[in-house]
Amino acid sequence: MIVIPVSIIISTYKGSEAKYLDESLKSLAEQSYIADEIILVVDGEIDEQQQSVISKFKYKGNFKVYYLRENHGLAYCMNLAIQYSSNNILARMDADDLSNRTRLEEQYNKLISLEDKNYVVCSWASDFSDDHYDLSSVKKTPENDSQIKKAIPYRNVIVHPSIMFYKKITDDYGGYNETVGLLEDYELHLRLMNSGVKYYCIQKPLIKVRISHEQYGRRGGFKYLINEYKFRTFCYRKRYIKLYQFILSCVLYSFLRLSPVKLRKSMYKLVRES
Repeated sequence: MIVIPVSIIISTYKGSEAKYLDESLKSLAEQSYIADEIILVVDGEIDEQQQSVISKFKYKGNFKVYYLRENHGLAYCMNLAIQYSSNNILARMDADDLSNRTRLEEQYNKLISLEDKNYVVCSWASDFSDDHYDLSSVKKTPENDSQIKKAIPYRNVIVHPSIMFYKKITDDYGGYNETVGLLEDYELHLRLMNSGVKYYCIQKPLIKVRISHEQYGRRGGFKYLINEYKFRTFCYRKRYIKLYQFILSCVLYSFLRLSPVKLRKSMYKLVRES
């Protein structure tokens, strides 16, 4: 067994399913390369089922749990996990997703092979449903830095639970923005790229992302569109994106968010795989 100096940061809350958390943590425990630290932040109260799962892993030497009395949101939890991490390399994970067995091995070897420590390494992701049915859909991210930076002003092409990076990056440029709602990962990548951080994507799925049947329905509607406008206005004012990128993305997302669910689902799949 090869143990690597990597801290995996992950959080859970009362809305998470105990079964999914168990599967997620198990996928980390069965890696070909084992991270010597897994930091789980529990965001407020959770049910007994989740606590039972945590107790099962709690006695592993690399597993650390931090409990919050109240719910603070994902961005807060990730910043806390980064603060508590003891390694120079961090990897993200979500409580309902799965890491392929060689994920850490491939990402770690790629990251340390890069002379420049100002890099984030990510991968593609394959989708699967709540019942583990393979949806035969893969979110593909361009490979090199210039391609990724060309695409990201219009949509978040980074599979966030797949990222691995040096802690120095968040020390230098800041962690997750706790004021942008559910778009904290998108804001982070735009800010880092705007600050000169480089990205590389391994051209195959190293994680599996759980997609619920209701998810596409939640990603639409007038309220969702207004939040999209607010976020892109924020990004334009911060100069993460240019004026023409702001206008074009607002037009495209107006159509996407207000489209019927079936059409929206088809468009998501088309864009993700392109």
